[in-house]
Amino acid sequence: MTALLLLQILGFALTGTRLQLWACTAAVLATLTFPVLVFGAPLYEWDWRTLLLWTGISLVVAPVVQRMVERLDEERRLVHTANTRVERLFDDAPHGVALLNSKGRILRANTALAALVGVTPDDMVRHPFTAYQPPENDEIADHLERLVHEPDAIAISECTLRDATGNDVDVALSSRILPDESLGNIVMVNVLDISEQRRYQDRLAHLVDHDVLTGLANRRLFDLELQRHLERCRRYEPTGAVLLLDLDNFKQVNDSLGHNAGDELLVNIGSVLRRAVRSTDVVARLGGDEFGVIVTDGDQPAAAVVAQNIVDRIREHAATLDGVSRRVTASVGAVTFKAASDHSVDILALADMTMYDAKEAGRNQVALLPEGEARPPKMSARLQWQDRIEAALEDDRFELLLQPVMDMRSGRVGMAEALLRLRGENGELVPPARFLYIAERAGLMPQVDAWVIERSIAILAEVRHEVPDFCLEVNLSGHSIGDEAVERAIHQALSQHQVDPHALILEITETAAVADVALARDFAMRLAEVGCRFALDDFGAGFGSFYYLKHLIFDYVKIDGEFVANVHTSQVDRTILRSIVGIARDLGKQTVAEFVSAPEILEVIREEGVDYAQGYLIGKPIPLADFRQEFLLTDAPRILEG
Repeated sequence: MTALLLLQILGFALTGTRLQLWACTAAVLATLTFPVLVFGAPLYEWDWRTLLLWTGISLVVAPVVQRMVERLDEERRLVHTANTRVERLFDDAPHGVALLNSKGRILRANTALAALVGVTPDDMVRHPFTAYQPPENDEIADHLERLVHEPDAIAISECTLRDATGNDVDVALSSRILPDESLGNIVMVNVLDISEQRRYQDRLAHLVDHDVLTGLANRRLFDLELQRHLERCRRYEPTGAVLLLDLDNFKQVNDSLGHNAGDELLVNIGSVLRRAVRSTDVVARLGGDEFGVIVTDGDQPAAAVVAQNIVDRIREHAATLDGVSRRVTASVGAVTFKAASDHSVDILALADMTMYDAKEAGRNQVALLPEGEARPPKMSARLQWQDRIEAALEDDRFELLLQPVMDMRSGRVGMAEALLRLRGENGELVPPARFLYIAERAGLMPQVDAWVIERSIAILAEVRHEVPDFCLEVNLSGHSIGDEAVERAIHQALSQHQVDPHALILEITETAAVADVALARDFAMRLAEVGCRFALDDFGAGFGSFYYLKHLIFDYVKIDGEFVANVHTSQVDRTILRSIVGIARDLGKQTVAEFVSAPEILEVIREEGVDYAQGYLIGKPIPLADFRQEFLLTDAPRILEG
């Protein structure tokens, strides 16, 4: 009986509430003491005092037991809640997560990972994680193998998963071993989809080596492929040829039909060239309306056939606008690598000379450099251009046009970019794409840049008499960065014209700066100490952009037109532009958007916080007199409503 009474008390201590425990205890005490109080003797034959003593002990022990039970229940609830939260975090994680056993089989996968490969989480269980890698590579297996050799490390890799439909997904894996007493070591793998990031990287990598408009190789890639082929020719035997072609009268297309029609024609010409050669040949747009082809195999007759085929096909194409058509032709210079080996002049210079021989012979034709000749053709276009550049320097036949740059906050044009042109013999203005490459190859760019600097600072002095805060951007060639004569010309012109150096903004393109970062940094630091400012042009076109922004001194970041021209229709371009603006702002740099050609573009860049706008919507490059009349002598600031 005593045991039953005590068990009843302990039972309520373990399972009941505190009120039930005290009620039970009171009932037991009443049962024990009532007969003694009423009848003077207990109902039980054993000593009721002993029973009362044990009951008292139970009363002391029972609350302690109850508190222990409550604490254990609370801990169980906390553990259950924590496990529930962990499971929810695992299942609802925005990126893929998997738990693997020591053999690499999936113990559990979350919804995000299953969606990534196009199955359900249950479908993935018990399958090897490597079952979701493409059969042709072992990236995931190699990733997991690293944990075997370094069990305490965190393995990080970029791999490829293949989904249920056979498509590949680029992912970043981060894995580590989690010790588990019941299951042994388990591996937790975090999987992040980086497909979009890879697409951005691929696009940027493509932009480094390809022309934005036509998608063809650019001059950089063309030069690299040319050097590779020249090396093969030196190791084995000369084979193949270089074709340089220039469109005849292309300027008439732009002047009569507009730049859009001209751009469309250039794209079509690029397609013609691709179809006219083999897939192993290299087709590039070298600038403006000039193209280059590396025919990687064949003799001179074969090169002549390819070149003539190109001329014939281009003749069939026309640019059309509102029913008006303009046809263009092409002049092609062809030089085989065998013919070039007979001369000390490089093959591009020979092809350039030969191309202008075709132009002088009447255009719309092919000129071949005969093999075995002792020297280049007598009439050399390259030498002619070199002579024209030298004469322009001597006779002051270069001219500067000014393109306005608008402040997005005020709508005012208080800045411009100076753009170089060469006045031809018949009075036409020749754009720099036609002669700067030759000037660079001939070593004339420091002299050209010195002329541009002196003239630009003279313009600054003249304009700032009327607009004291006017600033001017001036482009510098990579060949002039660090050149003592150019640096001396800057100091002399600033002193001579009494111009505040702060008004002079020197533009360096990313490709110019990359030639020698240390040289560019020292050059910029010396001039920055004087007060000159710097702008990084074409920002975003290559992988080096952010490196240069970190290591070089710049006040302005000019966003490459590739990310501006379609920013109103492309979410990708808008995202990239927003990122560039944010980085520049965090670094204390101001941004300039180039290629602003439509009100919709202006509205987008205003929303994204760009500081300045430049492009045909703001104004085309024009002479100083026209620039003053249109932008500086007006009664009110030039404001373009978005």
